[in-house]
Amino acid sequence: MKLILSRKGFDSANGGCPSPIINGQLCSLPIPDAGALTSYRKISPLGGAPIAKIVEDLTSGRVRRGDGAHLDPDLRRDAIGRAAGWRPTFGQAGAAQSHLARHGIGSGDLFLFFGCFRRAEKVGGAFRFVHDAPKIHVIFGWLQVGRVARASNDLAAEVPWANGHPHLAAPERYTNNTLYFAGDDLSSLGIDASGAGTFDLLRPKLILSQADPYIGCSVWRLPQWFNPRARTPLTYHGRPARWTDCSTSTRLQSVGRGQEFVLDVEQYPEARGWVRAIFRAVKR
Repeated sequence: MKLILSRKGFDSANGGCPSPIINGQLCSLPIPDAGALTSYRKISPLGGAPIAKIVEDLTSGRVRRGDGAHLDPDLRRDAIGRAAGWRPTFGQAGAAQSHLARHGIGSGDLFLFFGCFRRAEKVGGAFRFVHDAPKIHVIFGWLQVGRVARASNDLAAEVPWANGHPHLAAPERYTNNTLYFAGDDLSSLGIDASGAGTFDLLRPKLILSQADPYIGCSVWRLPQWFNPRARTPLTYHGRPARWTDCSTSTRLQSVGRGQEFVLDVEQYPEARGWVRAIFRAVKR
């Protein structure tokens, strides 16, 4: 089994700002996509917060409610109108997909999606970021792979419920275009949960960034066993200088670029307990 830490959503390079945390609610914003069929105004509110207004307010109008939204990973059933048969889906293409393919990502492997977040509030009818609130990397969703398929017109005909997905609406837009469909559940990990979904509320177990001292969102505090030592490291993080042992944890200077970071769970069996602890913590 492989565990993939997958960076998604708004950040300084895509959207121009972090995704917001509003009243403790994680609100991962899909990045702008001029060719997408779904606009921000078509996405349903999250925790009562209207996505279209949040996007306009936090970007000072650089991204408008009528702009196309790259709704991917598509994890929330009520995000938009759905056809019968819908299931959560993630698309990847180009060099990032080549990286996943080289590591044989397939059925049973688990994506944990993380992004850049910052606390926000509504003041005078407008959303804004809380002054001095730090940017942090937070895990906001998951998808255990049930099926992998290359995007094509034939696949679009086979799964009409997915035709609005940005990687399938026009398959030729992307090179090496691939879709990952969620399995039914997480039973292979002994977790009573659906095969994909979102973590709605911020919990300490979901935060990757080191809080004390805070150095930046890309400096992470992880369990000690993450330090590779003699094992194959989390991909893109092979330089020993990135890892620093602390008294009860490991500090990682995560890479500034890259989307998909793969860990071989057969080499790191501790990862299973780590994932189970995350799900136990968010159920409280």
